[in-house]
Amino acid sequence: MSRQSIFLKSANVVAFLLVIVVNYIVFKNDESKQPDTEPGDNNTLSFVNDKVTFPETHLLPAEYTFKIWPFIYTLLGGFILYQWTDAADAVTVEGIQYYHVIASILNVTWLLTWRNKSLVLLDAFVLVALFLVTFKAYNNITEYYPPKVIWDRLFIHYPFTIYAAWTLVATILNFWVAISILDTVFLSTVAIAFLGAVGIYFSDYHKRNDAMFASTIAWALVGIANKHQDTMPILIASSVASGLILGGVLRVFERRTIAWWNLRRNRLYPENEPLLV
Repeated sequence: MSRQSIFLKSANVVAFLLVIVVNYIVFKNDESKQPDTEPGDNNTLSFVNDKVTFPETHLLPAEYTFKIWPFIYTLLGGFILYQWTDAADAVTVEGIQYYHVIASILNVTWLLTWRNKSLVLLDAFVLVALFLVTFKAYNNITEYYPPKVIWDRLFIHYPFTIYAAWTLVATILNFWVAISILDTVFLSTVAIAFLGAVGIYFSDYHKRNDAMFASTIAWALVGIANKHQDTMPILIASSVASGLILGGVLRVFERRTIAWWNLRRNRLYPENEPLLV
């Protein structure tokens, strides 16, 4: 293992720990705070009784959807350990490179500023940068380092796939908070349609037919539908979009299952060589 490789992987460890520590500090400090916003004020977040209350917009999904962050961090923790194996050396050094470190710095920046009213628009642009960086890492590993074993999929591809997809969703959510004129039923429906199109593209038209990226988008849309059952355009748009995405995801799994079964059958029952006449 080269010095460059050791330095990069050590930087990944430090960056990951920094994100975890800052997450803990931010949420621990805010848990005891009383609400500091008036009803209808969507410029900041408030925390009451250990529960986070997010700004109310037409794109705000149900609270449970944000549990995806601990899941992302858990998968990234797996990556931090797996990167030290020989199997992950090339993809870590040549594929992910320093994108994880940069993404962690941006993540920390967002965490430290997201409650400040005067920086709410900056937060949205920080998330834009975070999405671009995570998507670059995702694109590199998807394009040049397809998974060879299940551990590659679990600890290399899944963390950065879900991370990139969710930061896309989070970016749009934050712009709806930062720019109040966007928060109309019509524009929110358009945003939902856009997310639906992205999910359908990744499930049905992306060259890798990425069911995980699409499923992450669908997760957010299901949460939006659940949260806004009383707003019919939002409910219909998010329900239809998530349904179309999940249909595409099922088609991906169907094709992969059939391909796996055919491969297994051919290995177990190879065709006999034709007799020479």
